[in-house]
Amino acid sequence: MITPNSYEKASDNYTRRWYDDDSELSRIISKLEYSNDEIKTKVALMIIKVIINKKVLSLEYENIDELLDSIYAGYNDTRRTRWYDTNSTVRTAMQMLHDLPYDTRMSIAEEIKESHRYICIFPI
Repeated sequence: MITPNSYEKASDNYTRRWYDDDSELSRIISKLEYSNDEIKTKVALMIIKVIINKKVLSLEYENIDELLDSIYAGYNDTRRTRWYDTNSTVRTAMQMLHDLPYDTRMSIAEEIKESHRYICIFPI
């Protein structure tokens, strides 16, 4: 079993990944990476929901179709070697996070970390 300290150590070794730019997001993604498939899907759905809520509330998009089109616009990645590529829900959440500006990613990470549901899945 991987302990919280091993998540932090694992993230120290991979600072070249885009999600390691923010320590909080890096911890969340590290926990996600080493979770079972059911938890990966639950957390990925939570990430997607938080991102959609932020984007809709900020009025960046007028409707859900416009939002979904923006998520998949230009997403033509055929690689299937990353740990999150095997689960389409996780891959979508990671793609959505990747496409956000750095400040927004940090804000999303804080919101996820403080979420009651996240705390229930990954107790602090």
